[in-house]
Amino acid sequence: MSITKDQILAELSKIQDPDLHKDIVTLGFITKAEPGNGDIDVVINLTTPACPVKDQMRTQAEDLLRALPDVKSVKVEMTAEVKGPAGPAPDLTKSIRHVFAVSSGKGGVGKSTVAVNLACALAKTGARVGLLDCDVYGPDIPMMMGLHGEPERGGDASNPKLIPKERHGVKTMSIGYLLPDDKPAVWRGPMIHKLIEQFLGDVEWGELDYLLVDMPPGTGDAQLSLAQLVPLTGTVLVTTPQAVSTYDVNKAIAMFAQVNVDILGIVENMSGYVIEGMVEGGQPGQKVRLHMGGREETLELDLECRFRTVAQIFGTGGAKLLSERYGFPLLGTIPLSPVVRVGGDAGDPVVIAAPDSMLARLFSEIAGKVAQRIAVKAFSSLPVLD
Repeated sequence: MSITKDQILAELSKIQDPDLHKDIVTLGFITKAEPGNGDIDVVINLTTPACPVKDQMRTQAEDLLRALPDVKSVKVEMTAEVKGPAGPAPDLTKSIRHVFAVSSGKGGVGKSTVAVNLACALAKTGARVGLLDCDVYGPDIPMMMGLHGEPERGGDASNPKLIPKERHGVKTMSIGYLLPDDKPAVWRGPMIHKLIEQFLGDVEWGELDYLLVDMPPGTGDAQLSLAQLVPLTGTVLVTTPQAVSTYDVNKAIAMFAQVNVDILGIVENMSGYVIEGMVEGGQPGQKVRLHMGGREETLELDLECRFRTVAQIFGTGGAKLLSERYGFPLLGTIPLSPVVRVGGDAGDPVVIAAPDSMLARLFSEIAGKVAQRIAVKAFSSLPVLD
């Protein structure tokens, strides 16, 4: 008895998308389901290449299909197509599926560090990613991405364009490419508005799944201009744990609410400093006392005579309280680490410089959660047949 396409789809319908809460057949994710002489060839097309459960879905599909009678081999290919929101795209971003901001209530919280690592993490999944530096007063993206010099010119005489500078699979644009390093941008609001408009419309971004916009700190002209110029999919907020940072984030949340921009989630950066070491000649279970900012902590050596603790330099839990208060997710917490600073200064974000590190894994998990949130939001605006 030969296997039919209906049998294949019946098995695949047992797989539920954890975010959309429907099975992958009903959602239209199956773009190929071909049986033949005991061989099954399936293509599952997801809503984002950064889907965190992609591998689990593939494994589940393979296990279900191999359990069918007389199956000799199963091939399951995972693809992805990022869906844009319903309705016509605005002219400024007609080739870009989603524009989302990375913002903060105050400076010094590592917003640009989060932006470049999220961009690189998304690009590593196969997504088409751009990164726009709208922090005109402190454009750090060129240094953090290891890029410098003026961008090339494209287009024609009647419609000149700038070609974004690209590295690590991410297309970038920044005022830092256009001004000398020692020349500040002493600009008023209308000039910032015009620059953002030109960076959106006069740059050859090409087809992008995600354009991340690194915003200046605070709630000023750049944030309002961006929200007025394009329909933002949402914003990712960055804070540190201490009270002054989370206090300022409240203002950013209120500002984005006024301009009808959703909060995709919050990232707590500089969330503790990991202290670890090894005692030469020590014994497992031996006690080690550490003096940490006026208090003493007693640790116990493990089987390898190592110890590990986290110093909460800026306190802890500020982002979690905000997420609970306002009802958006805590996307992740990133500890302080010299590795992040070294990579940023050298132009190689930690997800590129140390891809197997804990920090790279944390940034990749956050990128996956952001992609999930965007996919759910986009899919909810499209009609789905039951």
